[in-house]
Amino acid sequence: MAGPAVFIVEDESIVANDIRDALQHLGYEVTGIARSGEIALEKIADPKPDLILMDIHLAGKLDGIETAGKIRETHHIPVVYLTANSDTPVLDRAKATEPYGYILKPFDERDLKSTIEIALHKFRIDEQVRDREQLIRSLVNTNTEPVFIVDSDTNVIFINDAFVSQRPAMDQAQYRQKLERFAYAGIISGRLVGAILEHFYDEIPHRFSEEFNGKWISHTIYPLKDGKNRISRCAVHSYDISDIKQRELDLTSLIEQQANKNQSLVLYAAMIESMDDMVIVTDMEGYIFYVNRSFVKRFGYTPAEIKKQHIRMLQDPADPFAMDADAFYIDKKKVWTGSFTGVNKYKMRIKTLLKSSPVVYEDQSVCRVFVLRERQV
Repeated sequence: MAGPAVFIVEDESIVANDIRDALQHLGYEVTGIARSGEIALEKIADPKPDLILMDIHLAGKLDGIETAGKIRETHHIPVVYLTANSDTPVLDRAKATEPYGYILKPFDERDLKSTIEIALHKFRIDEQVRDREQLIRSLVNTNTEPVFIVDSDTNVIFINDAFVSQRPAMDQAQYRQKLERFAYAGIISGRLVGAILEHFYDEIPHRFSEEFNGKWISHTIYPLKDGKNRISRCAVHSYDISDIKQRELDLTSLIEQQANKNQSLVLYAAMIESMDDMVIVTDMEGYIFYVNRSFVKRFGYTPAEIKKQHIRMLQDPADPFAMDADAFYIDKKKVWTGSFTGVNKYKMRIKTLLKSSPVVYEDQSVCRVFVLRERQV
């Protein structure tokens, strides 16, 4: 089984052939040799190697550093530099391309093998980290509400697709900036910035709601820990709760309206209870479900005793006032008035003037109220 595949970029033929022989002796597969950066860019992709050995000082328009930079932009292949010197300015340029190692010429097979193996191992570790980051990014992007991540220096280092989609006029590059710039641009509120700064190192998520840009937004600030179990970042999840807030306001209004109605009912009940006239309330068939204090006092029945009894049980059999079921059916929408003689619990006759009106709610008669005023005989 062939070992890892290596591509060589070296403009000196003798050196390139020596490197090829050494690699093959160590068990590596050599996929090709390029004498210049331009040729390397043409040949590098087919077949794709596992690693590139790149001489920093190449003849031609592109040196090794420029070539590595272009490979980094277009291919995902680790690069190890070959160099005959360690000049600081050159190495500083090389660092910008994020190489996976350096080999100083001249070198032996042991140096070559150890540098390549370390570079391949580091690249595999980086791949695993990138895969995890991509997985996390994909998971976060499944959230349909805006999410962004901030580091301890208030740099915005990640935004999800939902965040971008809600602000299509902005370019992606504009999001890679300081958190405070988000507030300055009107993307988030100053209050949210303040909450992030205040609660960045909280061990538990911090939640709050605010009205911003005509909407009610609920925010949750989640602490994110690094490999040393230190809080180094935080994720901010925001979602629109305007509909919920509106329902909450509507419910509050209904509760206030109901409270006002209840207060009116209490006052109305107190008024009825304090009346000298006797008050009886029945359903639309004449069955009693309420009597006031004056009724109890004159007729002697407690509310529990009289409840669900038909009102005609109170009528003197000799009294001509119509109180039967037919009267409730035929004249259910009319106001009744007249003289009414009742009989109390103790068989004593009580002569009254009666007025009865139907109570209408939403165009429906729901009950009937009888007011009895005792006549002086």
